[in-house]
Amino acid sequence: MVFIRRNRYPGSAHNHTDHSNETLRDCINTVKSLIDLAIKLGHEFVAITDHETISSYIKAEQYYKEVKKEHPDFKVLRGNEIYLTRNGLNAENFDKTRDRYFHFILICKDIIGYKQICELSTRAWKRSYITHKLRRRPTYYQDLKDIVKPNPGHLIASSACLGSQLDRFLLQYMETQDEEYYETAKRWCVYIEEIFGKGNFFLEMQPSNNKEQIFVNKHLLKISRELDIPYIITTDSHYGRPEDAFIHSTFLKAQENERETASFYATTYMMTDEEIRSFFPYLTEEELQLAYDNICKLKDMCEDFSILKPLEIPNLPWRMFNEHSGEEKNYYAQLMPELNHFIHSEYYADQQFVLALIDGLKSHEDLHNEKAYHAINECLKMTWDSSIVNNARWSAYFLNLQRIIDECWNAGTIVMPARGSGGGFILLYLLDIIQINCLREKTPTYPWRLTDSIAS
Repeated sequence: MVFIRRNRYPGSAHNHTDHSNETLRDCINTVKSLIDLAIKLGHEFVAITDHETISSYIKAEQYYKEVKKEHPDFKVLRGNEIYLTRNGLNAENFDKTRDRYFHFILICKDIIGYKQICELSTRAWKRSYITHKLRRRPTYYQDLKDIVKPNPGHLIASSACLGSQLDRFLLQYMETQDEEYYETAKRWCVYIEEIFGKGNFFLEMQPSNNKEQIFVNKHLLKISRELDIPYIITTDSHYGRPEDAFIHSTFLKAQENERETASFYATTYMMTDEEIRSFFPYLTEEELQLAYDNICKLKDMCEDFSILKPLEIPNLPWRMFNEHSGEEKNYYAQLMPELNHFIHSEYYADQQFVLALIDGLKSHEDLHNEKAYHAINECLKMTWDSSIVNNARWSAYFLNLQRIIDECWNAGTIVMPARGSGGGFILLYLLDIIQINCLREKTPTYPWRLTDSIAS
C-alpha cells in the first residue's frame, strides 16, 4: 500500500458548537470560532456534529461561503451526533440496567444525506421526552434501517466516543476479558456497515491518555484489520485550545456545579499534528498515516451542497379589491414615486397591493394629510427595497396578513390592536391589520423595526 506522507493532521470529523447546548451545557465553540480555528491550525476541513441537532447548518453554510473566498480548498462538513438506542425505547420502558443513549456520528455526503439526517432527527425529536431534567431524543436502529439502508451511500457513519455502543462492548471486554464481548463488537460493526454500505462506516479513535480510551483505540485498530473497516482519529472538540479548558469548565459548572469536567473533557479540544501524535505513541508511522489518509478520504467523499433556498411567500385568497377609476388620481399623485414601483411590477401581488392601498386610503380619513402621505411613502420604499434585496414579495405577505386578520374578526376572535414591531408601520393600519394609527400616538414608534424583523 502506498501512503502519502502528510506533515499535519488533516482535521476532525467530530466537533461541537454552542448549538450542542440544547438540553445541557456542553460546548463553548461557536460555528465561526470552530471554523476559524480549524483554518488557523492548518486543517483541511472541519465537521460540525452537534448533539442531536442540525440547527447550526444555515449559520455554518453562510460563514463557509465567506471562508471559501480566501480558503477555496477548505471544507465544512455537516453532521449530527445522534443517540442510538434499542427500538421502542421511551420514558416508560427505560431500564437503567441495560439501556443507554449511545452516541453515534452521522455526516452528510450530499443533499440526499442531508435529507436523511433531517428525517432521522425529526423522528428522534417527535418521540423525545424529558427525564431527570434532560430532553432525551432517541434514534432507533429501525430508523437507520428504514431511512438509510434502502438508499445507502449518502451518509457517512462513525462509531463516536467512549459513549458509543461499540466502545461500550470493548470496555466490557476490557473489564471481563470475555471474548464474547469482542465478538459482539465485531458483529455490531458488520451490522452497521450493512446499513450504510461498504466504505461509509469508520471506526473512530480519539486522543487521550486514559487507559479506557487507549484500550479501545488499540482494539479498534485490530477490528479494522480483521473486518477491513477504515479507522480515523477525531478530537470530539468542545472547546478550542487547552488554554480554554478553564473557561469551558466554568461554563459547564455555572448550570450544574457538581459536574465532573477535568478528566472527562481533558482532551476534547482542537489539536495540531504534534498534539495528535503525542497521544498515539503505540501507533506506527504507517498506522498513523493510514488514519490520516482515511480522514482525507472521508473529507473527499463529502460534496459541497447548499440547503439555502429563496424565500417564497404564498398567495392566499385575498380580499376582493375595487378596480380603480379616475377618482383615485389624487391618491396616486400623493403616493408617487414609491407607488409607481408596485403599479408597474410584473408580480400579481404588487398589483393587488396597489388596489388594497387605495381602498385603505378611502376608508381611513385620518390618513388624508401630508404627514400620513409622507409616512406611507416611507413604508412603501422600505417594502419595495426589502422585496428586491430578499427576492421576496412583501406585498403578498401584507395581503396575507390582511386576509388572516379578516378571518379572525369573522370568527369572533379578539384581535389585539397591534403587536411588537408592527405598531410603527403605518401600512399595517392602512390595510386594517392593526388598529393603531402610530401618527396619533405620543410615544414614537419606528417603521424600520418591522422591515428589519421580517427580513432577518
